Amino acid sequence: MKILTILMKRTLRLGLLAFTVTSATFFLVSLIPGDFFTALEANPNIRPETVTRLREQYGLGDPVYLQYVHWVQRSLHLDFGYSLFYGSAVSSVVANALSNTLWMGVPALLLGCFAGAILGTFHAVHQQRPAGYLLDFLSAVTLSLPPLILGLAALMFASGTQWFPVGGMSAVSLESPHPLAWILDRLHHLALPVACIGLPVTAIVEKIQYAAAKNTLEQLHVRSARARGLSRRRILLMHVLLPSLNPVLSVFGPLLGAVLSGSLVLETIFSWPGLGKATYDALFNTDIYLLLGCVACGGVLLALGNLVADLLLFLLDPRTRHFSNEAF
Repeated sequence: MKILTILMKRTLRLGLLAFTVTSATFFLVSLIPGDFFTALEANPNIRPETVTRLREQYGLGDPVYLQYVHWVQRSLHLDFGYSLFYGSAVSSVVANALSNTLWMGVPALLLGCFAGAILGTFHAVHQQRPAGYLLDFLSAVTLSLPPLILGLAALMFASGTQWFPVGGMSAVSLESPHPLAWILDRLHHLALPVACIGLPVTAIVEKIQYAAAKNTLEQLHVRSARARGLSRRRILLMHVLLPSLNPVLSVFGPLLGAVLSGSLVLETIFSWPGLGKATYDALFNTDIYLLLGCVACGGVLLALGNLVADLLLFLLDPRTRHFSNEAF
């Protein structure tokens, strides 16, 4: 099957996924009593007629099914509504939040996958030694800690030592006359959030890579490489590490989902204005159109992660091409 056909099929699935997820979210959120303007009704200085007029202005006074139809019609024209909490178009808020989330999520995902693959291979080689037992223990502890605990522990560490900022993205403006100062300051603010997201990713990848590398070490081609007198480093890199990466690539999409779910908590803890923080603000303030935009963006990212993983497997592993019709 040609790769173009695969891309077309997966793009259609991506659109269907985004539509299904946002539709389910819309009707689930509609079950929550009240809306964005409910808090204004308790203010004695605001007349009820004013609240009613605001609801009509933003379409929140219509029946739920009619609100949904109007939202779908606007979405087809790439108009995802207006965020009442941020006072801006949803597309603008989500685009800005997404870029901030990528600043934190991409380094955490890449570093976590890289470190996990190295540690998993090391664990497989030293599985019956103290280093292997230590890695097994540390991975289990890391996986047992929820993002909330990791984030709070990092926040307490930053507050106690003053080595890292306790929140925000940057203390230096992008318009600073010294771009290097802005880059270093951004990296300084990224250190703890990236560590909190990257540690669980590292632990997950380490477990997967360990199982794959352990199986690869028992294969005939590894024994043949040893018999040919190849160096230990070359055997581990070319004959153990790289052939064992397929399981890691296959979970790239779910790992991206784990990063997004972790960012929902960690961005709130570290006051990082990303997609997770925007989702929290939208849900807490019943900003339904912003919530739909955030959920749709998260669903599309998750689908893209799965697509990238499948394409990498398709391109790097010839064996998967024989099953492309079933896999895609």
